[in-house]
Amino acid sequence: MKMNNVMKKVVLAILMAVMFSVPAAANMTVKFGNSYGDTGGGEFNITPLSGWSSMPTSLDPTDGIFETFCVEKNEYIGFDTTYYVKISTAADNGGIGGGHPDPLDRRTAYLYKQFITGNLVGYDYTPGDGRVASANALQHVIWVLEEEESKFWTSGTLMDTFLTDAEQNAGQGIGNVRIMNVYGDPDMTCKKQDQLVMVPAPGAILLGSLGTMLVGYLRRRRMV
Repeated sequence: MKMNNVMKKVVLAILMAVMFSVPAAANMTVKFGNSYGDTGGGEFNITPLSGWSSMPTSLDPTDGIFETFCVEKNEYIGFDTTYYVKISTAADNGGIGGGHPDPLDRRTAYLYKQFITGNLVGYDYTPGDGRVASANALQHVIWVLEEEESKFWTSGTLMDTFLTDAEQNAGQGIGNVRIMNVYGDPDMTCKKQDQLVMVPAPGAILLGSLGTMLVGYLRRRRMV
């Protein structure tokens, strides 16, 4: 059965929603900037450059950057340098611990989602020493969860607060949190320190609405 113009438009809209609801898959570049924390890890500020079809979730969507933490402790990045990236669900080289690739831990995904949406309990988002301490604590917890270092803290610390929160409240999946695999060259052979990113939802609401429209249209066609 041939599709008429109405059905063609609905199908095209669905395809467009899928294509433009997630970052582009190729030729994505970024620059790093320093931020709070002094562990050698996050917080980092990342400026998306070329190849991004949409802005990742950010604490302040108006400033053109998003904040992140690293998941590998034995690879490094520099500031004000252009890097090439792709989005995946695993660290490319795995870091100190984990496999090759090393899938993102669901607890890490939970903590980053809470952080980047401004909802991480105990995190001090106010600029100053409290923000530095919070960034340090979260980075260490992420490294422990990703098997980059061993747990060294005791109960009652901010790190323990974050870890307990993750263990009690993380879901079974990683949601929209992903790993940004970072490379020093466009051929993506020079591996750098992978980072966390939260991508927009893949058009679920829009796709659901369009799907409902399509089903309704098909039912009406059968009745005619």
